[in-house]
Amino acid sequence: MTKPPTVYDLMVLVHSDTEADRHEEILEGIRTRITGGGGTLEIENDWGVRPTTFEIDGHTEASYHLFQFAGPPALLEDLRHSLRIADGVARHRIIKVRPGTPPPPEVRLASAGAEYE
Repeated sequence: MTKPPTVYDLMVLVHSDTEADRHEEILEGIRTRITGGGGTLEIENDWGVRPTTFEIDGHTEASYHLFQFAGPPALLEDLRHSLRIADGVARHRIIKVRPGTPPPPEVRLASAGAEYE
């Protein structure tokens, strides 16, 4: 019996003032690294611009993106390294998803002044 692949959540916070082209370049780079590194992208959610809990590099808000993927351990280190040095990335975190965990919510801001869902 084969073991199911390990699934990970990657949360990426991109500075809210990052130019749109650079923002998309960061996200496309993540997608490319996952698929090119032997992984499979399961879910990608854009949670929009949200306030951060604390100030990060002089910014009080960031654009939140969640990627759920499966892949080998070498992929994790590659993602960590590339995101650590990428201009525009405020923070990132990779965590292992336990089997049986419900899927992440597809949270999105309704409008600029609206409350979060």
